[in-house]
Amino acid sequence: MFKRIIKYAIKCFGLFEVLAYVTDRRIKPQIKTIKILTAIVFIHIANLGSLHSFSQNKSAKELASVSTIARVADKVDIDSIREASSHVYKISRAKKMIEPYMGKYIAIVDGHELTVSDYCKCSHCRRRKLKTKNGSIKYQYYHSFSALILAGDKYSFVLDIEPIAPGESEVTSAYRLIKRVCQNYPKAFKVLIGDALYLNAKIFKLLESHHKYAMAVLKEERRQLFEEANKLSLLSKPEIYQDSKTTYRVWDHTIGGCWDGYGRNVRVIVSEETTIKRVHSKDGKSWEQKSVVCNWMWVTNITGSSLGDLKNTVKICHSRWQIENKCFNETVGTWKADHIYRHSKNAIIAFLLLLFICVNIFNIFCARNIKDKKIKTKVYLIAQIKAEFYSLKRPLALVPIPI
Repeated sequence: MFKRIIKYAIKCFGLFEVLAYVTDRRIKPQIKTIKILTAIVFIHIANLGSLHSFSQNKSAKELASVSTIARVADKVDIDSIREASSHVYKISRAKKMIEPYMGKYIAIVDGHELTVSDYCKCSHCRRRKLKTKNGSIKYQYYHSFSALILAGDKYSFVLDIEPIAPGESEVTSAYRLIKRVCQNYPKAFKVLIGDALYLNAKIFKLLESHHKYAMAVLKEERRQLFEEANKLSLLSKPEIYQDSKTTYRVWDHTIGGCWDGYGRNVRVIVSEETTIKRVHSKDGKSWEQKSVVCNWMWVTNITGSSLGDLKNTVKICHSRWQIENKCFNETVGTWKADHIYRHSKNAIIAFLLLLFICVNIFNIFCARNIKDKKIKTKVYLIAQIKAEFYSLKRPLALVPIPI
């Protein structure tokens, strides 16, 4: 299965031909950059999870030592890796491998924190102060980044990431990320969704300048908008519908003059969702039905019915969770995305960008090319890929370009 996915990446995306254009800052390199990047791609696709695991494989000798891989990753050009990611996206979009979600191309942005350490640190680590039980102070060091993905029914597609520097906020990093994605992927999405941090006038205006729309969660921090939406909900009738075990009561308001930084009318969607759940009774001997109520609010500058009816709109609003479930949780739990291969800013972003390129190709391959009914989960497929990689004597022979 490892041979099959590598051949698929070569045939459909020309992956290694594109990676051959990636450069690094070494003055007189003895080993070509493409050879190092090929080793990293093999590590990610085989889901080895560490450079040590790669060094234990018998095929590692024909590629490069782990110290060379780590050293080159620290000097590789990040922008050229982003160009390779853009190339994969363009082919995927042209061949309709990326489908719209609920009739629209929806992008989602959020931040993620990598592995935390009390001891390992570098000059680009973020730091937070904690108080222990005995009253002493200690510091934790960590890296974090903002990610922007495209939502989808079967899988999400990661477009780009941006590191969050020490002393700056997630919104500052996300602003740079959104600006770059709008320039490099001008037609990738029409609506961007974020959590309450992204209810920010600068982000809304940035997206407007690129003829795109924004949507963000509304919480009590925005007192004027929050209170106005609650008052209007008391005065108007909701649209009520049921989806599976959940009953929805949804209000749609247009509010102006309550967001001074933005200065335009916005649309506030209020959703009260009641779900019937089966739980244990207090005596623990029987079951009982319990109603769980969740209240949600979203703010958007989309006017009219371009998102469809309210049922469709609420589903689009809830698609924000895809970046947690289908991106961060899946890549961390399945692909070991939180592992630090080399503790430096450049190497961390290089390994992550190459990982997301591999994950994007894997998800497309899994959705479109796996017909065997025995393969029911991604974990089982990854195990097959990993087993075949360990059995290969010369995996480098699969790569068509001279290395």
